[in-house]
Amino acid sequence: MDLILNKGKFDTFLEVAEVLNGMFDIVPVLYGSLGLNRVIGEFVAVDDADVLIPDVFINERWNDTLELMNSLGFELKDLKEHEFIKNGNIVAFAVESDLPKLIGVKAESLNVSELGGAKFKELSAEQYLLLYQTLGDDYRRGKKGEADQ
Repeated sequence: MDLILNKGKFDTFLEVAEVLNGMFDIVPVLYGSLGLNRVIGEFVAVDDADVLIPDVFINERWNDTLELMNSLGFELKDLKEHEFIKNGNIVAFAVESDLPKLIGVKAESLNVSELGGAKFKELSAEQYLLLYQTLGDDYRRGKKGEADQ
């Protein structure tokens, strides 16, 4: 689905996804509000592009991820949240191993899309519904408030 309100953030995601594809052979998962807007249609301007990647690139190979993002002109915004910023667009990484715990699906089983040379995985509308119903923990409520509702 085409994005208008969030086109800049989605284009930023595609830029990162394409380099992840080529440099690390990663097909990242487009996640969070940006992914939901793409799947069900735009309904809100989002804050960032949430991206799920293999755990090793956040844990053991974090320096490789940091170097990749720096090479694209991003600056580390928040180490705890694994957030980077460039031209006002934020990309936040998280581990893809959380998916089976949250919605009972492995990243490998998600649909793969390809746009402008970038390959990425996407959740279905039903998977997003299950995800947002599951993400009611205190940390998320404190960070997002009622936005998830």
